[in-house]
Amino acid sequence: MSRFGDDERNSRKQMLSTLGGMASGAFLLFLIFFIIFAQSLKATPDYVPQADAIVVFTGTSPVRIETGLQLLAAGKGRRLLVSGVYQNQSFDTILGMAERMPDIDAEALRCCIDLDYRATNTVANTQETALWAEVHGFSSLIIVTSSQHMPRAFLELRRTMPTTSLSAYPVLPPNVRLDYWYAYPGTMALLVGEYMRYLYVLSGLPGFG
Repeated sequence: MSRFGDDERNSRKQMLSTLGGMASGAFLLFLIFFIIFAQSLKATPDYVPQADAIVVFTGTSPVRIETGLQLLAAGKGRRLLVSGVYQNQSFDTILGMAERMPDIDAEALRCCIDLDYRATNTVANTQETALWAEVHGFSSLIIVTSSQHMPRAFLELRRTMPTTSLSAYPVLPPNVRLDYWYAYPGTMALLVGEYMRYLYVLSGLPGFG
Protein backbone atom coordinates (compact mmCIF):
# COMPACT_ATOMS: atom_id res chain seq x y z
CA MET A 1 0.00 0.00 0.00
CA SER A 2 1.43 3.38 -1.01
CA ARG A 3 1.22 6.55 0.98
CA PHE A 4 -0.61 9.68 -0.15
CA GLY A 5 2.74 11.48 -0.49
CA ASP A 6 4.05 8.78 -2.82
CA ASP A 7 1.04 9.16 -5.10
CA GLU A 8 1.53 12.91 -5.15
CA ARG A 9 5.22 12.57 -6.05
CA ASN A 10 4.47 10.05 -8.78
CA SER A 11 1.80 12.35 -10.21
CA ARG A 12 4.22 15.25 -10.15
CA LYS A 13 6.91 13.22 -11.90
CA GLN A 14 4.44 12.11 -14.56
CA MET A 15 3.34 15.68 -15.14
CA LEU A 16 6.93 16.92 -15.43
CA SER A 17 7.72 14.08 -17.80
CA THR A 18 4.72 15.00 -19.96
CA LEU A 19 5.68 18.67 -19.96
CA GLY A 20 9.26 17.77 -20.84
CA GLY A 21 8.06 15.65 -23.73
CA MET A 22 5.83 18.44 -25.01
CA ALA A 23 8.68 20.97 -24.74
CA SER A 24 11.04 18.63 -26.60
CA GLY A 25 8.44 18.07 -29.31
CA ALA A 26 7.80 21.80 -29.66
CA PHE A 27 11.53 22.52 -29.90
CA LEU A 28 11.95 19.80 -32.53
CA LEU A 29 9.13 21.29 -34.62
CA PHE A 30 10.64 24.76 -34.20
CA LEU A 31 14.01 23.44 -35.37
CA ILE A 32 12.59 21.57 -38.37
CA PHE A 33 10.58 24.52 -39.63
CA PHE A 34 13.47 26.90 -38.97
CA ILE A 35 15.72 24.76 -41.18
CA ILE A 36 13.03 24.79 -43.88
CA PHE A 37 12.80 28.60 -43.50
CA ALA A 38 16.58 29.07 -43.73
CA GLN A 39 16.96 26.70 -46.69
CA SER A 40 14.15 28.39 -48.61
CA LEU A 41 15.81 31.82 -48.58
CA LYS A 42 17.28 32.92 -51.90
CA ALA A 43 20.25 35.21 -52.49
CA THR A 44 18.78 36.56 -55.74
CA PRO A 45 15.64 35.73 -57.74
CA ASP A 46 15.80 33.68 -60.91
CA TYR A 47 13.39 36.00 -62.72
CA VAL A 48 11.29 39.04 -61.89
CA PRO A 49 8.48 40.13 -64.24
CA GLN A 50 7.79 43.68 -65.30
CA ALA A 51 5.77 45.73 -62.81
CA ASP A 52 4.23 49.16 -62.48
CA ALA A 53 6.76 50.22 -59.87
CA ILE A 54 9.52 49.16 -57.49
CA VAL A 55 9.61 49.46 -53.69
CA VAL A 56 12.72 49.17 -51.52
CA PHE A 57 12.42 48.48 -47.79
CA THR A 58 15.61 50.03 -46.49
CA GLY A 59 18.05 48.58 -43.98
CA THR A 60 21.59 49.06 -42.79
CA SER A 61 23.09 47.85 -46.07
CA PRO A 62 22.99 50.13 -49.17
CA VAL A 63 22.74 47.06 -51.41
CA ARG A 64 18.92 47.22 -51.21
CA ILE A 65 18.79 50.79 -52.55
CA GLU A 66 21.41 50.05 -55.20
CA THR A 67 19.37 47.06 -56.37
CA GLY A 68 16.23 49.19 -56.59
CA LEU A 69 18.11 51.78 -58.65
CA GLN A 70 19.37 49.06 -60.99
CA LEU A 71 15.85 47.72 -61.51
CA LEU A 72 14.53 51.22 -62.19
CA ALA A 73 17.33 51.93 -64.68
CA ALA A 74 16.59 48.60 -66.38
CA GLY A 75 12.97 49.66 -66.89
CA LYS A 76 11.49 47.01 -64.60
CA GLY A 77 9.15 49.64 -63.17
CA ARG A 78 8.13 53.21 -63.92
CA ARG A 79 8.83 54.58 -60.46
CA LEU A 80 10.82 53.73 -57.33
CA LEU A 81 9.84 54.19 -53.68
CA VAL A 82 12.57 53.94 -51.05
CA SER A 83 10.62 53.35 -47.84
CA GLY A 84 12.10 53.98 -44.41
CA VAL A 85 14.93 56.27 -45.50
CA TYR A 86 17.23 57.35 -42.66
CA GLN A 87 17.08 61.03 -41.73
CA ASN A 88 20.69 61.59 -42.78
CA GLN A 89 20.02 60.29 -46.31
CA SER A 90 18.87 63.05 -48.66
CA PHE A 91 17.64 62.77 -52.23
CA ASP A 92 21.15 63.70 -53.38
CA THR A 93 22.56 60.86 -51.25
CA ILE A 94 20.35 58.34 -53.01
CA LEU A 95 21.06 59.84 -56.43
CA GLY A 96 24.77 59.80 -55.59
CA MET A 97 24.57 56.01 -55.26
CA ALA A 98 23.28 55.84 -58.83
CA GLU A 99 26.04 58.14 -60.06
CA ARG A 100 28.67 55.76 -58.72
CA MET A 101 27.09 52.73 -60.39
CA PRO A 102 28.32 51.75 -63.88
CA ASP A 103 26.02 51.94 -66.92
CA ILE A 104 23.36 53.98 -65.08
CA ASP A 105 22.28 57.47 -66.10
CA ALA A 106 21.55 58.98 -62.70
CA GLU A 107 19.95 62.12 -64.11
CA ALA A 108 17.43 60.03 -66.04
CA LEU A 109 16.25 58.55 -62.72
CA ARG A 110 15.82 61.90 -60.96
CA CYS A 111 12.19 62.21 -62.03
CA CYS A 112 11.14 58.80 -60.83
CA ILE A 113 12.38 58.34 -57.25
CA ASP A 114 10.28 58.95 -54.13
CA LEU A 115 11.62 58.84 -50.56
CA ASP A 116 9.62 57.86 -47.48
CA TYR A 117 11.03 59.10 -44.17
CA ARG A 118 8.03 58.18 -42.01
CA ALA A 119 8.30 54.38 -41.92
CA THR A 120 10.44 53.05 -39.08
CA ASN A 121 9.49 49.37 -39.20
CA THR A 122 8.05 46.73 -41.52
CA VAL A 123 4.41 47.44 -40.72
CA ALA A 124 4.91 51.14 -41.47
CA ASN A 125 6.78 50.21 -44.67
CA THR A 126 3.75 48.31 -45.90
CA GLN A 127 1.34 51.09 -44.93
CA GLU A 128 3.38 53.76 -46.72
CA THR A 129 3.76 51.46 -49.73
CA ALA A 130 0.00 50.92 -49.93
CA LEU A 131 -0.67 54.66 -49.76
CA TRP A 132 1.98 55.42 -52.40
CA ALA A 133 0.66 52.74 -54.76
CA GLU A 134 -2.90 54.01 -54.35
CA VAL A 135 -1.89 57.61 -55.10
CA HIS A 136 -0.10 56.56 -58.30
CA GLY A 137 -2.60 53.90 -59.31
CA PHE A 138 -0.06 51.08 -59.28
CA SER A 139 -1.43 47.53 -59.26
CA SER A 140 1.85 45.58 -59.50
CA LEU A 141 5.03 46.06 -57.50
CA ILE A 142 8.52 44.60 -57.24
CA ILE A 143 9.56 44.42 -53.58
CA VAL A 144 13.25 44.71 -52.75
CA THR A 145 14.53 43.81 -49.30
CA SER A 146 17.03 41.42 -47.73
CA SER A 147 16.56 37.69 -48.22
CA GLN A 148 15.87 36.94 -44.56
CA HIS A 149 13.41 39.84 -44.27
CA MET A 150 11.43 39.03 -47.42
CA PRO A 151 9.05 36.35 -45.95
CA ARG A 152 7.86 38.68 -43.17
CA ALA A 153 7.70 41.72 -45.46
CA PHE A 154 5.66 39.76 -48.02
CA LEU A 155 3.29 38.50 -45.34
CA GLU A 156 2.64 42.04 -44.10
CA LEU A 157 2.20 43.32 -47.66
CA ARG A 158 -0.29 40.59 -48.53
CA ARG A 159 -2.41 41.65 -45.58
CA THR A 160 -2.20 45.36 -46.40
CA MET A 161 -2.46 45.05 -50.20
CA PRO A 162 -4.37 41.82 -50.93
CA THR A 163 -5.30 42.74 -54.52
CA THR A 164 -1.89 44.05 -55.60
CA SER A 165 0.39 41.82 -57.67
CA LEU A 166 3.69 41.49 -55.79
CA SER A 167 7.03 40.14 -57.02
CA ALA A 168 9.91 39.45 -54.64
CA TYR A 169 13.44 40.59 -55.35
CA PRO A 170 15.51 39.47 -52.34
CA VAL A 171 19.06 40.75 -51.98
CA LEU A 172 21.90 39.40 -49.90
CA PRO A 173 23.81 41.80 -47.62
CA PRO A 174 27.60 41.33 -47.79
CA ASN A 175 27.81 40.06 -44.19
CA VAL A 176 25.15 37.34 -44.59
CA ARG A 177 26.06 33.84 -45.81
CA LEU A 178 23.06 31.78 -46.89
CA ASP A 179 25.05 28.96 -48.51
CA TYR A 180 26.43 27.60 -45.22
CA TRP A 181 24.39 29.63 -42.73
CA TYR A 182 24.80 27.02 -39.98
CA ALA A 183 28.59 27.51 -40.07
CA TYR A 184 28.40 31.25 -39.40
CA PRO A 185 27.17 32.22 -35.90
CA GLY A 186 26.32 35.79 -36.96
CA THR A 187 24.20 34.66 -39.90
CA MET A 188 22.52 31.92 -37.87
CA ALA A 189 21.61 34.37 -35.08
CA LEU A 190 20.21 36.78 -37.67
CA LEU A 191 18.08 34.05 -39.28
CA VAL A 192 16.78 32.76 -35.94
CA GLY A 193 15.76 36.28 -34.92
CA GLU A 194 14.01 36.92 -38.22
CA TYR A 195 12.30 33.52 -38.12
CA MET A 196 10.87 34.28 -34.67
CA ARG A 197 9.59 37.65 -35.93
CA TYR A 198 8.04 35.87 -38.90
CA LEU A 199 6.28 33.37 -36.62
CA TYR A 200 4.96 36.22 -34.49
CA VAL A 201 3.49 37.99 -37.51
CA LEU A 202 2.14 34.68 -38.84
CA SER A 203 0.31 34.16 -35.55
CA GLY A 204 -1.65 37.36 -36.11
CA LEU A 205 -0.74 38.86 -32.74
CA PRO A 206 -0.70 42.66 -32.66
CA GLY A 207 1.99 45.10 -31.66
CA PHE A 208 5.03 43.95 -33.63
CA GLY A 209 6.73 46.21 -36.20
